[in-house]
Amino acid sequence: MQKRFYPGPISNLRRSYTAFHSFDKAHTIALLEADLITPEIARAILAGLRRMEGEGIEVIRDRMGGGRHSGEAFLTETIGAEYAGWINVGRSSGDLDAMSWRFNLRRRLPALLMRLNDLRGGLLDVAGQHTTTIMPCYSIGQHAQCTSFGHMLLSWEAMFARDAQRAMALHGETGGSPTGSGIMTGSPFPISRQRTAELLGFDTVQINTRDAVVNLDTLMHAHSVIAICISNALSVANDLYLWTMTEFKYLELHDSYCSTSSIMPQKKNSWALAWIRGQASLAIGRLSGVFTLLKMESDGLEDTLMAPWQLYEAMDEVEDMLAMLHGMVTTMTVNVERLASLAGHGWTQAADIAAMIMVKGHIPWRDAHQIVAHLVREFVDAGKSPEDLLPADIDRLAEQLIGRPVSVTKEDIGNSIDPLQSLYNRGHVTGSPAPAQVAAQIDAARSRIAEDHDRGEANEAALAEAAKRLEEAVDAIIGA
Repeated sequence: MQKRFYPGPISNLRRSYTAFHSFDKAHTIALLEADLITPEIARAILAGLRRMEGEGIEVIRDRMGGGRHSGEAFLTETIGAEYAGWINVGRSSGDLDAMSWRFNLRRRLPALLMRLNDLRGGLLDVAGQHTTTIMPCYSIGQHAQCTSFGHMLLSWEAMFARDAQRAMALHGETGGSPTGSGIMTGSPFPISRQRTAELLGFDTVQINTRDAVVNLDTLMHAHSVIAICISNALSVANDLYLWTMTEFKYLELHDSYCSTSSIMPQKKNSWALAWIRGQASLAIGRLSGVFTLLKMESDGLEDTLMAPWQLYEAMDEVEDMLAMLHGMVTTMTVNVERLASLAGHGWTQAADIAAMIMVKGHIPWRDAHQIVAHLVREFVDAGKSPEDLLPADIDRLAEQLIGRPVSVTKEDIGNSIDPLQSLYNRGHVTGSPAPAQVAAQIDAARSRIAEDHDRGEANEAALAEAAKRLEEAVDAIIGA
């Protein structure tokens, strides 16, 4: 039981040592300020905790079994039970567990935000180099229209920008401190929950003491935010994996993200992408297990212990995925010629031809659409390409379908089937792959990244300030 569940696997418990240790100090200060312990007891406890820091928090807490009350165990050993026995007045394991996962998450989110912003910035850098690099745009696995490689990368950046927003919202949602809630009903002691929250870097306190301890929906939200980010990383990895295949060869990854075969020396395996694809699939599968776990009785033990452990694993994984994607995207070689050669393949400009016929012929969109649909079928069956299309072909089918010719010119056709011209034709559409629109999107995205960076730094600075406040309060008591 000790190995698997209680107090828990030592590797998982270690993730909470800083949280447990900070709470031990903050709670002791709150007890002293509430006149529940004497200055002598407070000095002994806090000096003992400082001694633990000197000897190594991880080393000592490991030796004490790693549990939530490993601090008390160490204090009992070093300063005696007559002092150490006061540390948990008005506090329970439920307090410690509920506080620790919020404490840990809020301190992990800046790192996640940094990884996201790095990846977003890398995507923008590469997108800026490929505003006129034309490529096929796919729909249901088929060439649909054409776009630019830069526009494609911006669509990925937009996903990760939303991940950043979700991460910052999660930071705010976990800003309520559960400390002082005991095991759901608080305690009969007048301990200031606000003071403990302040010392631990929380913004406020959870209003309801039961909700504070068994707040499962915020845990589900945290898992969901991470799972969505992992899903976005998986989506990008799937595209990159496909585009590095021999049949595509749209791009080549840097050697540092690849491996070779032990028997086939010519092979260059996209190993980093394979790991993201595999681990992301497992991580997303984990989400259903966590949701099932958290939808049991709301006063259980396993949900409040095991769900945070799974969350820490997911955060480890997503940070590595984002770092790998950033490295791959910023070092990959894009096969511009290959992309351009396929940009007009498969009648990707059919919709543009229909738009041109609609405008030049002054006919409804559906009529123009049907003319081009018949043209495509006819030309495909005859083995002809869009470059073979003549005004007479369009007029012939127009007379059959709508009863009159539409009188387009060869120049009109040329402009409508040119993939690069297609991008420029969309210059008036906000957010389109037109080069000017892509440039505007890049500028706007850089501004958003700067804002997100500043917000993340502000959150991190607030936590650092709280940690400083805690240490100053400890110093004041020990030196009093």
